[in-house]
Amino acid sequence: MLKIVSFVLLAGWTNAMINCPPDYCMWRACPAISNGNCNGVVRPKGGVCGCCDVCITQLAEGDNCRAMMMLGVPADSECASDLTCDIETFTCKRSVQKRQAGSCSAKLAEVEAKYAAANGMLRGLERPLCEANGDFKGMQYQGSQAFCVAPNGSEISGFMVNRWEAADMDCQCARDQYAYQKTGLIGRMFSCDRFGNYAPTGCTGSVCFCQDRSGKPIGDTRANMGQLDALNC
Repeated sequence: MLKIVSFVLLAGWTNAMINCPPDYCMWRACPAISNGNCNGVVRPKGGVCGCCDVCITQLAEGDNCRAMMMLGVPADSECASDLTCDIETFTCKRSVQKRQAGSCSAKLAEVEAKYAAANGMLRGLERPLCEANGDFKGMQYQGSQAFCVAPNGSEISGFMVNRWEAADMDCQCARDQYAYQKTGLIGRMFSCDRFGNYAPTGCTGSVCFCQDRSGKPIGDTRANMGQLDALNC
């Protein structure tokens, strides 16, 4: 029990440590990180307060992944593709599904039952974020990370950021793109940012425009794909 309490207290303490003043990045010297010198995955602006690019080490099956579960601390490692961090052993394990799909309301009830049985003291167990209709919300948390999911909870790859960066993360673009790909159709272009949100500009063919948070064009101004700066979105 002492071990569990210590983990919870440490998670809360590290979460409180993250404080990003508006000019914080001005005084940060960022190391030169590229695919050439990173023995892992380069995550743009993935460091503290989003100032610097970071190299994320890919952990193998059986590796310790405790650092991934520390809230408020930018992760410098993650379980490699098709592996997840087991919340009981804090090791990377292979799973049948990347994230379990199903009803969010049912998953939430399951988590709440586990919390109740353990008097609220469980390591790394996240309550899923649910819509009123029982579907999963677009953005979910796991440890120090936030990621995009489909309405059934299936993870949408390519959209994972530090937990403390996710305040404005809605994953609408990631979801729309995921649903379109599932139809088997091709041809439609999606302009998503790294949070899974719609980027300020979108394009249809070679014609680009400003777009809102749902991907709909704003205004009548159009520009060629090579002249996006002219849109001033």
